[in-house]
Amino acid sequence: MPEIFRVRWSNPGAPVKITGGQAMRMADMICDERHKITFDKLGFVVIPGFFPVETIRVVSDWLDALQQQPPGPAPEARYFERSSITGEPLLVRVEYILGDHNPEITRLLLTNDVRASLTTLLGEPPVLFKEKVNYKVPGSRPDKLHQDQAAGWNAYTNFFVTLCIVIDENRRDNAALSFLGNGKFPRALMGPEWKPLTDQDPPYQPEEDYTLVVAQPGDAIFFNSFIPHGSPANRSSACRRNIYLTFNGQSAGDHRDRYYQDKWRTYPPNRLEEARAETSYRV
Repeated sequence: MPEIFRVRWSNPGAPVKITGGQAMRMADMICDERHKITFDKLGFVVIPGFFPVETIRVVSDWLDALQQQPPGPAPEARYFERSSITGEPLLVRVEYILGDHNPEITRLLLTNDVRASLTTLLGEPPVLFKEKVNYKVPGSRPDKLHQDQAAGWNAYTNFFVTLCIVIDENRRDNAALSFLGNGKFPRALMGPEWKPLTDQDPPYQPEEDYTLVVAQPGDAIFFNSFIPHGSPANRSSACRRNIYLTFNGQSAGDHRDRYYQDKWRTYPPNRLEEARAETSYRV
């Protein structure tokens, strides 16, 4: 199993310097009370251009290299599945990507702006709970409508906020995310743990209640752990890679080590030749 690495924020106490020409852009980038009103009402909020273009370029190149990494032990947790469309084995996700084993990527993603935004949304400083990249390559299966909290997260604490970092353009034809868009869901589980809310693929019904988030590289989507969401199979020729960083509030403690130790016992990383069929609900 991968080794547990420490995760540190990049200069969390350092002041953010804003020049006159940057002031308007920076104001749009960081979650403020306006964004929090939307987040509290709907369960999610989208901030265009949150990450600089150069950051996304570096991260994209790193994800390409990670995908092409030869077989063998790696510090990251890699998961392979067989495409429900073509039957071929695919790298569908890589978890546990931040920490001392990837210091530059950690520095680029755990920024002051991220910390400040999450503090606004959580009402207290954030603590990293888990992280992953979904590759969502052509041929990838649908992600059924679900609540993240239903994936056994109640064992750790009762509320999380996830930051989705858009690496590739998210479009209707390459499996952009759909969220319940009317805010009408409880801050509680709407079904059994480890079960999706429906086996139907998007567009979910009633269709007018759902928001398809068409997004550009560098956009950020913040969403809570109870909002129903999912995405269709990727039947296009374009990848839709998103990175998901999930946080809880500081008062709930640090559960990342325990979470990964638990996960690797029950759902360990695998190899290309061990690609799983779609048999379980995992987020």
